[in-house]
Amino acid sequence: MSEWKLKKDGNLDISSVTAYRTVVVQDGAIVLQIKSATSPEHLPAGDKLEQFSLSPQTAAELGRELLEAAQVLLKKQ
Repeated sequence: MSEWKLKKDGNLDISSVTAYRTVVVQDGAIVLQIKSATSPEHLPAGDKLEQFSLSPQTAAELGRELLEAAQVLLKKQ
């Protein structure tokens, strides 16, 4: 995978996820729609919408990696 996208100041260029949804399409793919806020003034509704097509294998892998990352942070609470 490529390098992380950075801002000019060297920090990660990130947006906050404000909503998401998934749908299974007839060709066997999973579509993931993510709405995000590119800056604090766009919270909580978000101002950017992206849609991604994932294979079932990629969706499962993404789900596992997100769960593992969340568990690391939840253990610190």
